[in-house]
Amino acid sequence: MRQKIQEKVIAKRYVDIIMRRVEKGIGGMSKVKSGRQSNLELLRILAMCMIICCHFVTYNNFGPTNMFSDKTLALSMLRLGGKLGVVLFVMITGYFMLNKTFKWQRIIDLSRQTVYFSVLVAVLAYAFAGTKPDLLGVFRMMFPLIMENYWFPTDFAVILILSPALNKLVNTMDKKTMTLGLIGLIILIGFPLIVPNMKNAVIGLILAYVLGAYVQKYDLKVSNVKLVLLLILVGVLTTAVTGLLLTAAHSSAFISGFRLFFVTGFNVSAYASALIIFLLFRQWNFGNIKIINAIASTTFGVYLFHDSRAFRMYMWHDIINPAQWHGPKLIVGLFLTVIGIFIVGMFLDLLRQYAELLTKRIVDRIYLKQKQIDITEIV
Repeated sequence: MRQKIQEKVIAKRYVDIIMRRVEKGIGGMSKVKSGRQSNLELLRILAMCMIICCHFVTYNNFGPTNMFSDKTLALSMLRLGGKLGVVLFVMITGYFMLNKTFKWQRIIDLSRQTVYFSVLVAVLAYAFAGTKPDLLGVFRMMFPLIMENYWFPTDFAVILILSPALNKLVNTMDKKTMTLGLIGLIILIGFPLIVPNMKNAVIGLILAYVLGAYVQKYDLKVSNVKLVLLLILVGVLTTAVTGLLLTAAHSSAFISGFRLFFVTGFNVSAYASALIIFLLFRQWNFGNIKIINAIASTTFGVYLFHDSRAFRMYMWHDIINPAQWHGPKLIVGLFLTVIGIFIVGMFLDLLRQYAELLTKRIVDRIYLKQKQIDITEIV
């Protein structure tokens, strides 16, 4: 008799534990999001808009790219924003992950999200363009990180795997050595006079991650006035250098290649601008705004939607076709294109989040129901 009473007590405690887990699972997403810093989440949104602007130029033919003109210079500056957005995106990751333990669940979540968009975009490509994936394409959809269906998720997964070593490096190295090392690497990688063909994206992302972790560790603070002045200076110098490279590109193959790297690669301007913008947004603390956090949670999905191999050329050339716009129409078209792509990608990622949350609820309830049946049989 005593044994049965003890079993009932244990069973009741077990049910209570399961119920708390279910409630935590259902409400976990909102609790995690509520702790985010909305100023940096807003920066994440801005970074993705920069990347879309870059692809607006990259995947469309607006005419000769190695001849100087006001239009070419403006388009080149938009293209420069691509790597700036990527650096900012990874800096935010390094900033928040410096003192966190590595979890394989992050890689699994990244892979699951990439699979979702790989399949979804393949369906869109078939529906709109009649394009069917070949066997290699199917493997890329099913194993997008290993098969590098997108360059960024694969390299970003490498950064996440390397994060424990990178965190240890940042935490053990003294400030002076770290500062000199970062400056040296930014000059070497971001202004590659010594190694002009330095195009390894993983190296560029590692530097961005360490830069974000560096800001976190040493709590860097600079007055907003100085940061704004520095950003203006970097912007003017970047515009001047880009203009000079465009002017000289047609007369020198070396300068033409260097111009292409400067506009599309992990250049020194991208790291300098990213650091300044990151510090500005970090010091602009306006509290917690749920709508900003919710939108920011979809930014990776926005990238996966609009930069897929299977659909991006059809989307840019047949659906949008911005090469037909000129003058003010081009400016308005750019603005509407960025907003439109972001909204569609955001909607598709919110559907994914809702589907995952709904699936988790169903699984938890089935699990709970099964445990209640088992407990009833014991009692």
